[in-house]
Amino acid sequence: MLHHAITVILGQEFFFDMNKAFVSFNVKNSGNKIPKYQQLVNSLLQDIEMGELKPGERLPSINEASEECYLSRDTVERAYTELHKMGAITSIFRKGYFISESSLKVKTKVLFLIGRMTETNQTLYNAFLDHFGKNVMVDIYTYQYKPKEFKEIIGQQLGNYHYYLIQPHLIDEDEETVKILQKIAGDRLILLDQNFGTIRHSSLICPPNPSLKKIFNTQLNLFNKYRSLNLVLSEDEYFDPELINACSEFCEANSLKFQVLDGLEEDDFQQKEIYFTLSDTDLFQAIKYAEKKNWSLGTDIGIISLNDHPFKEIIAGGITVVSTHPEKLGQKAAEMILNNQKTAEVIEPSLLIRQSL
Repeated sequence: MLHHAITVILGQEFFFDMNKAFVSFNVKNSGNKIPKYQQLVNSLLQDIEMGELKPGERLPSINEASEECYLSRDTVERAYTELHKMGAITSIFRKGYFISESSLKVKTKVLFLIGRMTETNQTLYNAFLDHFGKNVMVDIYTYQYKPKEFKEIIGQQLGNYHYYLIQPHLIDEDEETVKILQKIAGDRLILLDQNFGTIRHSSLICPPNPSLKKIFNTQLNLFNKYRSLNLVLSEDEYFDPELINACSEFCEANSLKFQVLDGLEEDDFQQKEIYFTLSDTDLFQAIKYAEKKNWSLGTDIGIISLNDHPFKEIIAGGITVVSTHPEKLGQKAAEMILNNQKTAEVIEPSLLIRQSL
């Protein structure tokens, strides 16, 4: 028998058996605020988009769906009417409802959930849209690194999207988080920058350790011009805690002093030291301090910035950059959806050498 598991929406499951033409619908969450007819519409559209329901396949009749789903006849009829208006299904007199043979292209709906809209996330978002093309609609939500808001947003939006592109920054893999993420079908969930071992999902990560130590070691002649490496943290830009470990271990292995700075003050700014800034605000501040003290970048002071931008090729003669390749992450996320790939992929960071180091 050919079975199509349409989707799981807030605990509600639809199963179509095309040979027997019936639907079973189990209501497990009466608190679902999405109208039942819209849930049925969303489910069918998702499976048409994924190719699980193919042109020409027969759907259950309104009476059959109503009886097997424990839904009112009006609810099923309204869902079918909406689908018919969209061109997703067609009806043939005395034969029933069928998936349309027309070249229907339903826009893929993606929820992009991030901590904050930083320069890095803007680059990732733009690359995703550019690579995917016009047939996508992306809604961006920010949870401000607050676990409660993270869970509330996902809970409210379950069943509203084909795919969920999520950055669980500063989110623990606790029981409550796992429970809510498991409500998203595994092939529709893509985690960025993190893996959760207890949840079925695809992932894209750019780990700083040990890759960062390896690429720093290729430029020891530049690092050895300085006596210290300072990692400048920022409230605006998320950082992987492993970044601290990578920098610390590199410095320890190469007899460099290392310290972590919470922001950049002029009193912290010392000659013959490197400042690795995560935010562009701190980058500009470092350049201003160097100009004020009449210090030359790459000689008196070293500056490294996180992730590239066209202005970094020009400003102050060129800024050395550690790139976590947000543009590649965005492109790859689009490819995973377009090609229906289920994978865990690692994108290695790189070091772009310019005058500032």
